[in-house]
Amino acid sequence: MNDPLLRIEDLRVWFGTRTNDVRAVNGVDLDIHPGEVVGLVGESGSGKSVTARAIMRLVPMPPGRLVSGRILFDGIDLTALPEGEMEGLRGGRIAMIFQDPMTFLNPLITAGDQVAEAIRRHQGLDRRAARAEVINLFRKVGIPSPELRYRAYPHQLSGGLRQRVMIAMALSSRPELLIADEPTTALDVTIQAQILTLLRELQQESGMSILLITHDLGVVAEMCDRVAVMYAGRIVEQAPIDELFDRPEHPYTIGLMNAIPRPDLPGKAPQPIEGAPPDMAHPPTGCPFHPRCMFREAICVTDDPSMIGVGADHQSACHFAGTDRIRVGAPELIGSAQR
Repeated sequence: MNDPLLRIEDLRVWFGTRTNDVRAVNGVDLDIHPGEVVGLVGESGSGKSVTARAIMRLVPMPPGRLVSGRILFDGIDLTALPEGEMEGLRGGRIAMIFQDPMTFLNPLITAGDQVAEAIRRHQGLDRRAARAEVINLFRKVGIPSPELRYRAYPHQLSGGLRQRVMIAMALSSRPELLIADEPTTALDVTIQAQILTLLRELQQESGMSILLITHDLGVVAEMCDRVAVMYAGRIVEQAPIDELFDRPEHPYTIGLMNAIPRPDLPGKAPQPIEGAPPDMAHPPTGCPFHPRCMFREAICVTDDPSMIGVGADHQSACHFAGTDRIRVGAPELIGSAQR
């Protein structure tokens, strides 16, 4: 396999408070290879979005601070890059789609002019050429009547069209890495499916890498080549998508899968994970998942498990990973049911 396009090593991003630091990201290691779609999945508050913003250098510091780690993009350490050089990468070779377009689209500027501004900044085109490129992009991402939508303000567009504008803006620089942070969260199911299909088609056409951040394992199954499961600021399991769905090796992953509705098994109701994610200002001792874990033993309360290999390109941070003990709670036929 080629060298990774993006490599994250021991990333820790904490936020200062009056009492304790909130350890939002607390030791993340992750590789993304050229042309690969990697899903980063976990509950709200697990650190997914902070990880994405750290890659883009969009975490406000203070109150946030980089405690440790490196983020290597094509061999360049983004954590040490001067801001001027980072601005050249951000929105250029690395682009991001945010989960709420209305937060990031300027309500006073038309949708077309906002995308045209990004094109002129990164491609150096004049106004007329940039406008033509925007209309081509709008057509490419499935925006109907692109000449008319060019002149529309964000509030005049539906949620699905606003998200397509954000995708067009992200693609305008022909990025090598696209970070999609919950890109379908606020959309209805039909529009979600259209957006996911569009992203996959654009990825296959351009060969770009995608980091897809979501809490939805169904979205991961539809889109990703490999998945990393995040809990309490760290990655607790990662594997190729088929391997993870067929043989989950961390109790948290099993819990997420058991919480998925199973229309193929009418008598099997979703089983929510008991308890709540930990307060990362006061994280638990030992394994961070042990207060909610069905398999916990005394060692889980005292010893924090390391990530270990349990198969080809499959790692899990659980004391019982790779043993028969963890298979007891694994959801039945999850791979065939969800893929």
